[in-house]
Amino acid sequence: MSGRSLRDLPIPELAAVLLSWWAFARASRLPRLALPPPQELLPALSIIVPARNEARNLRRLLPSLCGLRYPGPLEILVVDDESEDETAEVAVAFEATVLRAGPRPPGWLGKPFAAHRGAEAASGEWLLFTDADTWHAPDSAARAVAWALQHQVDALTLFPDLETERIWEAAALAVAFAGLFAGLRRFDGLINGQYLLIPRAVYFASGGFAAVRDRMLEDLAFGQRLRALGYRIALVDGRDVVRVRTDGDLRAWIHRMGRWAAGVMEAQAMRPWVPVLLTAGMAFPLGEVRRGRLGARLLRWALAGLGAYPWAQRWGWPAAAGLAPLGAALLAGSALWGLARRWSGHGIPWKGRRVR
Repeated sequence: MSGRSLRDLPIPELAAVLLSWWAFARASRLPRLALPPPQELLPALSIIVPARNEARNLRRLLPSLCGLRYPGPLEILVVDDESEDETAEVAVAFEATVLRAGPRPPGWLGKPFAAHRGAEAASGEWLLFTDADTWHAPDSAARAVAWALQHQVDALTLFPDLETERIWEAAALAVAFAGLFAGLRRFDGLINGQYLLIPRAVYFASGGFAAVRDRMLEDLAFGQRLRALGYRIALVDGRDVVRVRTDGDLRAWIHRMGRWAAGVMEAQAMRPWVPVLLTAGMAFPLGEVRRGRLGARLLRWALAGLGAYPWAQRWGWPAAAGLAPLGAALLAGSALWGLARRWSGHGIPWKGRRVR
């Protein structure tokens, strides 16, 4: 076989396709919450929402939390992390309990500090940490607590559905989630901070977010700590009960993904070289646009789209798979920018702060 023929072989794209579909198969095997929701009385639940400049998102989240059908005592705590908008006022309007996080002590990042302050103020036997950009189905909390009790787990975390109105974002996130699920060493040490349900006793016995106060991705770090201490964590498919809405402009998206990439590189739960290889394979067709035969170039692009397709289709954007090489390039650029900012000490801009 000639050298040119070898260069035409879509080896990076084939590797990315195999990794992506294997990752999708892993994600598809996650357990689901049981139906129908339970009728028996459940333990007292405290829902904790760390919030900084989240007035817009709270107008969507809080009606869903106020509409929860939970057969037991329920409280909603919004921890205002020195917001510069109407976060506290919106929370009060929906009759949530508002807690001012106050100035952070040295060594703390904002979100783990706000989450821990909420846990200290909560009265529930179970704590549910959730992000402001989520939406919750009316039976979600009841089903989650009942599932955790039935399966006798020490923490339950959900992989939610994703809402986006931008095709370029769907393409980039398809590559990002493929890399995430391909790179995870195992699921029993993973926590998704968008939805974490944990008994109060387990939270404080493990050290809580105070034990990972300086970690950029505090949820991944906390999950690894729980697993190291011998606690049982369940990652559950929650697409039918919780949704996450992505918003903001391209600049905010780059900041978000840069922060995520920098955190993944230091997370023990990940094999970071796996998402790097997958993303590179998906983006490879861009470097071959003017090289080789037309048929070979089209094949490379099609293979990258095939790798992204199951993820894009899962979120209702199957056409976004056709932009997989562009999405991968955007993801890679954001990741490199975030890593450079992190390692140079300049920090990553995030909600009016610099995360270092």
